Amino acid sequence: MIYTDFKQTLYSKGRKALFRNYFKIYNRLTVLGIENIPEGPAIITPNHSGGFDLDIVAISHCCHPTRDIEVLIMDRWHYINSPWGKYWTASGIPLWLRGGLRWQYINPYLHEKGSQYPGLVCMFPEGQSGLFHRRHLINKFFPGVVRIALKYKVPIVPTATVGFHKISPLLNEKRPEHGPPEPTMMLPIPLPFKAKIEFGKPFELDEYYGQELTKEEEWWIANNIIRKKVAKIRSKYTKVELAKVDVPMKKP
Repeated sequence: MIYTDFKQTLYSKGRKALFRNYFKIYNRLTVLGIENIPEGPAIITPNHSGGFDLDIVAISHCCHPTRDIEVLIMDRWHYINSPWGKYWTASGIPLWLRGGLRWQYINPYLHEKGSQYPGLVCMFPEGQSGLFHRRHLINKFFPGVVRIALKYKVPIVPTATVGFHKISPLLNEKRPEHGPPEPTMMLPIPLPFKAKIEFGKPFELDEYYGQELTKEEEWWIANNIIRKKVAKIRSKYTKVELAKVDVPMKKP
């Protein structure tokens, strides 16, 4: 089943127009590098920052003039399970943190026989936004993006989100036993700082196509290839630090 019915409602179309105007006027969103997004299928990999999921909304609703960008969203916040997802993000592909990637939800967009092919799928590989006092840090990248890129043999578009940590700074968080940290302290409304999103030049992991990689090798590719390309783009606008990767890695 493809969770697209809700997107087609009048409400969803209206809120998309609302967010486009909101970001244009209130946060003066600048989008660079649209020409780097391939005409065919691709996976977009941004850093994650700020609260209210504003970077998710901006990428999914306000970046490409003619195409939707489907963001992978943790199932508990996806609109199949959550009012937040239904009335705020209101789009995206459900992502379960256990049991591995469920390809039936991604196939429609990236498989050549999929109903929404060629699609643009976005994954935030950090899985968390991070606190304001660690705003320069890019956390470790989880390897799901590597598995997606290799399964479908699609290009990766490294992407930088800039300014969202100032628009909605996260001040505190709690760390559940499973899943990413959840914000517990943030300002009640977004602030009118400028936002910027830049799409970098796409690349492929073609040297690894057809290989059976170990988890350690997938972690290495995610953090030593993909994360570094995202960091390079973001470093054009702000100081960048890479968090230590606390899992075993091995170069393929």
